[in-house]
Amino acid sequence: MKLFDKTLALFLLVFLTFSSTQASGWLNSLEDAQKLALATDKLILVDFWATWCGPCRQIAPILEELADDQQIMDAYVTAKVDIDHYPDLAKKYNVNGIPYLFIMDGNGKVLDQQMSYKKKFEVIKLLKKYAVNTNFLRQDLVNYNQKQSYITAYRLASKYQDYCLYLDDDLKSDFLKLSGYYFDEYKKELKPLDVKNKEAYYQKIELFDIQENLILNKPEKALKKLHKYGKDAIYEVNQSFYDF
Repeated sequence: MKLFDKTLALFLLVFLTFSSTQASGWLNSLEDAQKLALATDKLILVDFWATWCGPCRQIAPILEELADDQQIMDAYVTAKVDIDHYPDLAKKYNVNGIPYLFIMDGNGKVLDQQMSYKKKFEVIKLLKKYAVNTNFLRQDLVNYNQKQSYITAYRLASKYQDYCLYLDDDLKSDFLKLSGYYFDEYKKELKPLDVKNKEAYYQKIELFDIQENLILNKPEKALKKLHKYGKDAIYEVNQSFYDF
């Protein structure tokens, strides 16, 4: 059995283990939600809450009702995170008020976040907007999850840019933000390493930044950035990308 198939089987096993103990399909562990999201090509809807929070109790029936609506919720893995039980997670995501809804990818990178009580139509609007399938990204999402390195971060960041070509215009900037997160990780992982032609790696990021403007239908801005490069200034390893 291939390594990826084994990983997928493991993620599904985790899901089967935990799903039987969760009400209405809501997981109580963000870690488990991430594993399931990676295995099922879904994004994650996370509700940060607390038992003492009045607005949390008000929005809870709305979320529970929507959890049973497969037409809306089928694109998501859902998780409830009690900030009193998981204060480190609340700190990590700068949760300074509740309820706080997050849309994340399978590695916990934030796509959107909405704080305070929301009416049902507002929650539905949020969920319908990001109801996408992430199968196109699966292999690179899993690779990054298993081993965070400059290579896996770069491949996932660039794959997110490719993914944006298939998305509606109102989603492209949000998913490009995710691409940017992983490019930041790429630079962070690359910085301390002693690798040949490191400047070429950094230049590649600048070229992806130009491509981002093209994806957002800003050709003038892309050309302005591109013109600062003479063809002789492009490293050989980046030449094909530059020509494209």
